[in-house]
Amino acid sequence: MDWSLFSERYRELIPNFPDFLNSLSRPFPIGLRENSLHCLPYTLEDKLKKSGVSYKRPVSSLGFFEVAEPRKLWGGDIDHHLGLYYMQALSSLISPLALAPQGNKLVLDMCAAPGGKATHLSELMNNEGHLVACEPDLNRRRILKGNLARLGVVNSAIFPLKGQDLPLEKESFDYILLDGPCSSEGTFREDVISGKKRRKTNYLEYKKFFRDSLHKEQKGLIEAAYYLLKKGGTLVYSTCTYDPDENEGVVMHALQKFPDLSLVPIELGFELNFCPGITQYRGQTYCKDMEKSVRIYPHLINSIGFYVAKFIKQ
Repeated sequence: MDWSLFSERYRELIPNFPDFLNSLSRPFPIGLRENSLHCLPYTLEDKLKKSGVSYKRPVSSLGFFEVAEPRKLWGGDIDHHLGLYYMQALSSLISPLALAPQGNKLVLDMCAAPGGKATHLSELMNNEGHLVACEPDLNRRRILKGNLARLGVVNSAIFPLKGQDLPLEKESFDYILLDGPCSSEGTFREDVISGKKRRKTNYLEYKKFFRDSLHKEQKGLIEAAYYLLKKGGTLVYSTCTYDPDENEGVVMHALQKFPDLSLVPIELGFELNFCPGITQYRGQTYCKDMEKSVRIYPHLINSIGFYVAKFIKQ
């Protein structure tokens, strides 16, 4: 597989870069997040033990299991349809956990489909309060609606709009998750990038027009998130890509435009092998506080690449 895009752009950025490239040849990891809202008389671990499936628990305090069986098996399993679990990467759990929404609050998921993070947010809220989930695309909205129903979420409302087009008053939400549209570089593995869909989109080339359009949308979304966030509220911005222009660059844009936004450390109550956000990249300098954000790499955590930053609106 030709990873020249990564070698050209990220060799000096990603630690232990040869190990990073080697990790991309390993199969895409299969993760199952147990849904605590289910009403089945057994747990996901009960099911795994009974079926004799080999599994790992990377974080003992999380109801998350890494399994080795074929992906199709888990997507078609009866307990998947009954809402026992959601198929999800470990690193994509970090942004809802970092947001840590409380029940009886107003929470916004600005880019909610297909629903992994939205259902996780509702779980963290104990199905209380109000969760607004945005998805403008009809087909993706159907998938989102199905996942919310399958996992027993009852505190949500779906808006068929982009997050930046919500017709709501300023400072409406206590918590906002912005897992924004991105170049998805963190999801690239040999066993998925070789598919026809990935070849057609050709993300393995750096297309400036495509990237610039992403940066514009990401900045528009984070500006909209600021205006919708209450004073004292929490905003988490995340992507599944390595590109600093989509990560630290967008965060820096928000900090410069809105002086009352502050980056805060991401405290989860458990340890994973995160790397801090960067303060320099190809002549671009970011503020020291950027180290409070985190970068997740697949050779350090067996998951997809991710970036997460957490703000408080003072």
